[in-house]
Amino acid sequence: MPSFVQHPLIAPDKVEQRLYQEVITARVLEKGNSLVVAPTGLGKTAIGLMVAAKLLEQNPGKKIVFLAPTRPLALQHQKSFASMLQLGKEDIVLLDGQVKPTDRKKAWKQATVICATPQTVENDLITRTVSMGDCCLCIFDEAHRAVGNYAYVYIAQQLQRQAQNATTLALTASPGATQEKIQAVCQNLFIENIEIKTPQDADVAPYTKETIVEWKSAHLPPVFLEIRKHLDDFMKQQLTALKKVGVAHTTNIKYYNKIRLLEMQSRVRKQLMAKGNTAPYLFQAISRCAMLMKSSHATTLLETQGINAAFDYFERMKKKAGQSGASKALKTMLQDENITFAYNLTSQLKEKGIDHPKKLLLRDVLKEQLAHKADSKIIVFNHYRASIKSIVAYLNDFPEFTAHRFVGQAARENEKGLSQKEQAEIIDQFRNKEFNILVASSVAEEGLDIPAVDLVVFFEPVPSEIRTIQRRGRTGRLEEGKVIILMAKNTRDEAFYWSSKTKEKTMHKTLNTMKGDLGKNILPKKKSLDQQATLHSFSDDAKENVLIYADTREQASSVVKELTQYDAFIKVKQLDVGDYVLSDDICVERKTMQDFLESMVDGRLFQQLVSLSSNYSSPLILLEGEREDLFTMRNIHKNAIMGAMSSIATTYRIPILYTRDAKETAEYLYLIAKREQLGKDKDIKLRVGRKGLAQEEQQQFIVESLPLVGPNM
Repeated sequence: MPSFVQHPLIAPDKVEQRLYQEVITARVLEKGNSLVVAPTGLGKTAIGLMVAAKLLEQNPGKKIVFLAPTRPLALQHQKSFASMLQLGKEDIVLLDGQVKPTDRKKAWKQATVICATPQTVENDLITRTVSMGDCCLCIFDEAHRAVGNYAYVYIAQQLQRQAQNATTLALTASPGATQEKIQAVCQNLFIENIEIKTPQDADVAPYTKETIVEWKSAHLPPVFLEIRKHLDDFMKQQLTALKKVGVAHTTNIKYYNKIRLLEMQSRVRKQLMAKGNTAPYLFQAISRCAMLMKSSHATTLLETQGINAAFDYFERMKKKAGQSGASKALKTMLQDENITFAYNLTSQLKEKGIDHPKKLLLRDVLKEQLAHKADSKIIVFNHYRASIKSIVAYLNDFPEFTAHRFVGQAARENEKGLSQKEQAEIIDQFRNKEFNILVASSVAEEGLDIPAVDLVVFFEPVPSEIRTIQRRGRTGRLEEGKVIILMAKNTRDEAFYWSSKTKEKTMHKTLNTMKGDLGKNILPKKKSLDQQATLHSFSDDAKENVLIYADTREQASSVVKELTQYDAFIKVKQLDVGDYVLSDDICVERKTMQDFLESMVDGRLFQQLVSLSSNYSSPLILLEGEREDLFTMRNIHKNAIMGAMSSIATTYRIPILYTRDAKETAEYLYLIAKREQLGKDKDIKLRVGRKGLAQEEQQQFIVESLPLVGPNM
């Protein structure tokens, strides 16, 4: 009989006593902010529960915040805590975007345990609806997401500012492959201690079941190889031309994976900005890089997914090439002889009903599993939506298979996504064995309460060690599990497989070096945000706050988050004019380089300029990003761009300020607002009634945007 954890706040006979979980709990309480790395099924949530119970006992009146990337996962944690913690139902709440802001504010104030999605908490922190000041523990589930602009990063910063004595507990199955990635997660979450557990550890072994991993391979038919040869020949042509002008290092196609192609494209853009019109060959180089990206993706689809996926991609490119504003690179590519041959062969194979040989492998694998255990639950993972639809249709042609599609919420092309409610219903049906095969995208890899299964099939290997570990973790929880990886010989499948395997080995090696006391000289030093100097801290009136109105569309941007670092009071609401209102006179339109160019082409820019100048006496445009991108990001003549910018400055008399990134944009906004408001009447009047361009103004602007045409010509 198992023994159970005993604690005044933990319900009896609910949490099984496991020594390794208790040891990790004790180390978290002793060492502070900790990253716990353990495969799915080893009870990371139970560790969070025990840490929470201990800290609530030590800090009566304080709060626990448990963050999870999706609503279903946050709901799962709320149910777990409600069943295991001896608190009232009203003390453990779920907060997400479906709850009104006023109700969230009330629930946050009254609750003891708050399970929430990070975007919700981030928004409420920005608008100062809630505070982390009363928090004694913040748990970050799927903590590997704490990079870049993800909401975890901002929340951790605010936790450090508002509740420095609070503990951070980060949970993940894999924080990343390299020391740099792991350090980034640790730095962003202010981690001081790492705990890692694997199924091979002696104290973990009694609680884990063996997972058998096999891979099965298929050879591509000769006609597939013929299609690939045409695509390879096209890519080699582009690389040969790029090598002649010193852009490409080699014509070896295998050397140029997606990352290296993107790096080459970035180098060309920087060179173009430096040399301008004196190097026209660089314009051709950018087009060739774009064609390489497209042909490489077509090859990946052919090799790893099959004819249907490759054909659909060709069709999408043809459709896009026929639309107005299509890039020259795309049109040139589709006119090439090799691409035409590849497309025609693909079309012929589709008409004959020929697809990837891995489908036959998949059929055999599934039949073998069901013959071994008739009531098996199986997940088939596939990275591509179109392939998922095709696989489901293929499998449902066999009487012993009942397959169901499982994808994310976003729509793709003409295919609708699944709402969270629909996802939950499908998972319940799968759990109740109403169908036996779930064909899923990456949405099933994390963040959803999918039951343990008997077999996991990778239709294609993925190069990410994080996704590989998460996929594998769907089996072998309660009893022996099996993972089968399907691969096409001598294709990208093999490269992806070995890439993820190498990264996983590197991850474990790095973590073992960094964990516990051995990481003193490797873990990033804990930084105190209060010690970081800001422009606001040098002000004599630092205790005063400035008020900045931000448009609702800007709430998802990093700018609003950066503004809170200056203690600016942000009011987010739908603005009729501009993106930020800084005073009664100043309204700011913020644009990234890409948005600026797109708004030039579709005419939005000039309507916005009229609205700005009509409603505010001192309008302003902040143009954010690398300045060289302005002339290289889109296939728009340099003179047209310069003509438009000249018209903005002279005809509309609106200044343009350049900023490098969101951080610098926020600095400008704060300093301008501070200069306008502090020591003055701080009431800001919002203007309404966005005005459109008159016909004469539209005609003038279009003409002035043409090359070599200006307002005085």
